[in-house]
Amino acid sequence: MANIKEENKIPLLAIAVLVIFLLLCVACTKTTKTFVLDPSITYPEERNVLVAVPVVPVEIDIIE
Repeated sequence: MANIKEENKIPLLAIAVLVIFLLLCVACTKTTKTFVLDPSITYPEERNVLVAVPVVPVEIDIIE
């Protein structure tokens, strides 16, 4: 950190203090609730398709 310019010392110090403050805020919180995601359901008509087409179009570029 010896190569830091004088004008950059304050923003870096502010970022470091902010990171430490946010880390302490996150680490000191007490939560008693948990979130459990419902299992995903795949219906039989969705399991087998006639033609597999991607939702997002795929572009193929030939590299020479």
